[in-house]
Amino acid sequence: MAANPIASPMTVDEFLRIHGDDDDRYELIEGEACERTMDGHSHFMVKNNLKELFDQAGVASYGFRCLMEASFRLTNSSAVVPDVAIIRVERLEHRTGNSPASGSPEIPIEVAISDQSSVLQRKISTYLANGAHAVCCAYPNLRNIVVYTAHEWRELSGEDKLEFPALLPGIGIPVSAIFEGAFSH
Repeated sequence: MAANPIASPMTVDEFLRIHGDDDDRYELIEGEACERTMDGHSHFMVKNNLKELFDQAGVASYGFRCLMEASFRLTNSSAVVPDVAIIRVERLEHRTGNSPASGSPEIPIEVAISDQSSVLQRKISTYLANGAHAVCCAYPNLRNIVVYTAHEWRELSGEDKLEFPALLPGIGIPVSAIFEGAFSH
């Protein structure tokens, strides 16, 4: 007899029981299982550029790690896998196994290619409500980044710099560098 699906909203524990720790095709957002978008070349390049640029800029010297596709349990009804996450090193200490980290990363970054806008907006709100300093959405097709905080949002493009002076003083990533190699000319 097949197991009956769990009706929404589901808890993170129910979600992990169904999808396991290794199935990163889905995220749980406010109790609803949402399929993640598939990586294409642009998505892959932007995600990798972000990690390399933040690592080269020295986030480690400020006590942070830049991770790709790490899982986070934001609430009892939200477990997400941001494309890139900047998180304090001490939050990673004493962790074992494959369980998601608790709470939001300090700076989650989503690379939005074909994401549903309603799902993306709910993720942004959930990150901010659960401790994110800022949430970034990189839009490769537009070659811009939108940075959301609890009180404002700003759009960056071209030679603007992606900066978080309260957490990473002196680090500024040129937006144009984030999109290098993501498109053929």
